[in-house]
Parts: sequence; C-alpha cells; structure tokens
Amino acid sequence: MSNRATSTTSKPPLYKIVMLGDSGVGKTSLVARLTNPDRPLNHDISATMGIEFDTQMLDTPHGKVKAQIWDTAGQERFARVLLPTYFRKAKGVILVYDVTNAKSFESLGERWMTQLNDHANSEELAKLLVGNKCDLEASREVSKEKAEMFCNEFGMEHLETSAKSGENVLKAFERLITIVHERSLSAGKSKAGAKGINGADGAANGAANGSSGFKLDEGNARGDGANSVADSSSCGC
Repeated sequence: MSNRATSTTSKPPLYKIVMLGDSGVGKTSLVARLTNPDRPLNHDISATMGIEFDTQMLDTPHGKVKAQIWDTAGQERFARVLLPTYFRKAKGVILVYDVTNAKSFESLGERWMTQLNDHANSEELAKLLVGNKCDLEASREVSKEKAEMFCNEFGMEHLETSAKSGENVLKAFERLITIVHERSLSAGKSKAGAKGINGADGAANGAANGSSGFKLDEGNARGDGANSVADSSSCGC
C-alpha cells in the first residue's frame, strides 16, 4: 500500500485593508508602488472611480500574510454610496494625507474619522496614519508634530511615505498588516484559552457529581435508602 504525500504548508491568512483620504493624496499611487515597485510611477494616474482592490503578499514577524488592499474614490459623491460596502469585513485602514496640503490633513479629523465611526467599529480596526509626498519637503504644510498629535488622539501609529521614490511604502503596508495579524493571533489564543477553561470546568463538575458519569433515576431508590441496580433486560443492549 503506497503512502500519499501530504502537504503541511498552510495557506497564509488573508486580511482586507482599506485606504482612506481625500482625492489626490496619492492612495492609488501608494498601492501601485507597492504592487509594482520597479515600474515607473505613472504621474497621470486619474482619480479612482468606484472601488478597486489589489492583493499583495506581505512579510510579518509571524510569517507571510496576504493583504487585500481596497482603494476607493476620494470624492464625496462616491464615498457616501460606497463606504458601507468598503468597510465590510475590513481589518485595517490606512488614512492618507498629503504633507504639502493642509486641507487633506484636516479632512481626516473633520470627515474621514467620522465616516469611519459611522460605517465601522473604529476600535476594532487597526489604523495607520500615512503622510504621503514626503519628498516634497520644501512645500510641506503639515508638520510631523501635528501628525503625532492626531495619532495620540485617535490611537494609531504614523509614517511618512513617498509614492514617487518608494520611501517607506512597503514599510507602511507591512506595519499595518503586522498589527492586524497580531490582533488576529491574540484573539485566536484568547478563544482557545476560553475553551480550555470551559472544558476544565465541565470536567471538574462531572467529577463532583460522580466520576462514573451515570445519573441514577430517583425512582430506582429503594425504601431502605440503598440504590437498586436495574437488571440487564432494561439496559437497552
């Protein structure tokens, strides 16, 4: 009899992450740089109409995971309709602003965090703040200090990136997906621990009620206080 070889390699987990921010901050360019790091960046990328997503394998300290990255239009008329679908089953969000555009940063607090809270559980989503276009330092309008204050208020980490040069682009996506993956692993351990505790409690209760696990019918008790034993004809064997 031949033995069939079995594969011990499991599929990497898949997590949905979403991009949020005003139109023109570089969300689509960041995704394009991540998925095609050696391809010249297309400076004529038009504003995304509707929803697009790419899938990318990313490294974490706990192994490889797959990220499904959703990119949506920044325009208000599209966002209102699409956001409920956009956030469904999402595990993480990258909030993007343009470091040379103060208005795009202000929109995060005035608009995008509100949308996030309206359509998703913000506390359950892993979040990362990304200031894009850091290569344009001479035109900077948003200081790193202001971004750090935003992060302290809403509970997230901060990175500055350049979709043009590729600086910190991979690092940003890998950092967010690592946070998502570690939360998932932690939740899995918590569930396993809860099951173990419940199982131990059940065994202890069973032992306290009688180690044999059989429940005697009160009707089988004789008047003298001794328990009668049913004859073999009643056991159903």
